[in-house]
Amino acid sequence: MNQEKINGFQLFSVIFLFELGSAILVGLAADAQQDAWMSVILATGLGCILYLVYTKLARMYPSKNLIQYLQSILGTFPGWLIGLAYVVYFIYIASRVLRDFEELLVITDYRSSTLLTIGIIMVICVMYAAYQGLEVFFRIAELCFFIIVFMLLSLVIFEIASQIMKWHHFLPVLEHGWRPVFKSVFPSTLTFPFGELIAFTMLLPSLNKQDRAKKAGLIAIALSGLFLTLFTIMNIAILGANVIERSAFPFLTAGGYIDISHFVQRLDIVVIICMVILGFVKIAVYFYCAMIGTAQLFKMKDRKKTIYPIGVSVLISSLIIAPTYIHHIYEGVKIVPYYLHLPLQIAVPVLLLIIGWIRQKT
Repeated sequence: MNQEKINGFQLFSVIFLFELGSAILVGLAADAQQDAWMSVILATGLGCILYLVYTKLARMYPSKNLIQYLQSILGTFPGWLIGLAYVVYFIYIASRVLRDFEELLVITDYRSSTLLTIGIIMVICVMYAAYQGLEVFFRIAELCFFIIVFMLLSLVIFEIASQIMKWHHFLPVLEHGWRPVFKSVFPSTLTFPFGELIAFTMLLPSLNKQDRAKKAGLIAIALSGLFLTLFTIMNIAILGANVIERSAFPFLTAGGYIDISHFVQRLDIVVIICMVILGFVKIAVYFYCAMIGTAQLFKMKDRKKTIYPIGVSVLISSLIIAPTYIHHIYEGVKIVPYYLHLPLQIAVPVLLLIIGWIRQKT
């Protein structure tokens, strides 16, 4: 079941795209207001530390993914139950990301469409990628990496050339001290998006050279953190903290301000294309993790048999998780980080690392 192999650069590319994902769309650390960029920098550093926990577990149990070493460390039945919780978690988070992009497209360019229509199209694309296999998906993501970097850097250049940034939006610096900055780092900005790298504990065994996992991941986290910090700064400079707090998609709103001599203007479409690509990659990663986990928990020889049930589950869940987008965002900020992300991204992996280390010593 683990015949497919990926290389270090492909892992780097997918982690980079995955980290940007919906984080660049909805913005980060809005609670810190004009100091949000500081929160993103701090969360990036903590995200690197958290990723080291994941790679340490991968080195302690080579060729095993999260579902497998859960059972090795905790025992068959407890490990199976927690493994099932992770599969449900992967499906649920995939549905949350899908909902983000359903709302984006319906609110912006496809007002006459429904969430269901957009969701079906996106899920079919993800299911097709899943059917083609992990290697094909990672090769596609490798190409998407260059496209996304080019488009994002182009947006930065156009925003600077438009002279729409107002640096007084950053004043006063640390108006309320460090407390709001630290509060926005933990748990919200750490767990979203950096803690979501827990998904890669399912994919690291497919890396052809395991010693590259740490380096590729850390560089990808650092680079994605740099881009997230850069666009947080740009959003604040263009919109101001108050507008960002009220905006559903501050990255898209800021892109709409671009205007160079009334010739290059309103590059909303570029932003939307970026978001669709990033959303596809992030949903697909969670989809693969759910596929692999389901097949292993239920001892299925062909994991492709899980594609349709998981696809339907992700689609339906994306539609019923919240009645409105406001409720969806509220759950993502106030509920999910505390009741799902903290235990599954941090508590369980750290506990596994401690128990595994003690067992190896004894």
